[in-house]
Amino acid sequence: MIPFLAAFGLFAHRKHLYLWIFNLQMMKKALKEIKLGYGLGNLKFGMTRKEVELMLGKPSFIDKYSHSDSKKDLTESWQYDELLLSLSFDEEEDWRLIMISVNDEFYELEGKSLIGLFQEGLIKELDEMDLGEWSLEDCSEDDTEDQKVIEIEEKSINFWINDGVLDEIQWTPFFIDDDTIDWPE
Repeated sequence: MIPFLAAFGLFAHRKHLYLWIFNLQMMKKALKEIKLGYGLGNLKFGMTRKEVELMLGKPSFIDKYSHSDSKKDLTESWQYDELLLSLSFDEEEDWRLIMISVNDEFYELEGKSLIGLFQEGLIKELDEMDLGEWSLEDCSEDDTEDQKVIEIEEKSINFWINDGVLDEIQWTPFFIDDDTIDWPE
């Protein structure tokens, strides 16, 4: 009888693990498509932290920081390690979702997986997508580092390139002007 109970416990544990993996895969599928100005899959810019937590669960890590000396200029960054996804909420925007970053080739922009492409291949893909004029900036702080960013300002998207390879895509909602966000409906 005891070996049966032990086997049943192992089966129940495996079943729980399989369900967790299945749920994670389903969640990732729902988040696959990068939607410029809107969000990621069904994750929409302007959602509250509570709405995001209900959809994705608790983040793996939360970091709070400010880009200035002001205490009213806080940003809260949520990291989801298993999804290779980072979300930012700004205090100035009533803690609504303001930026999304992805680091996995799973995510697609216009049906194309871009993470992992070399800089030249990325530029070719961006030109084919015709997303608008892009600019390339060298963000390296010294000679030992090779970090660049390609920005398409009119689409509010950045492509971070480290050592010649795209390793992060970062985007925000569209802006009406420098201070006014065009929140998606």
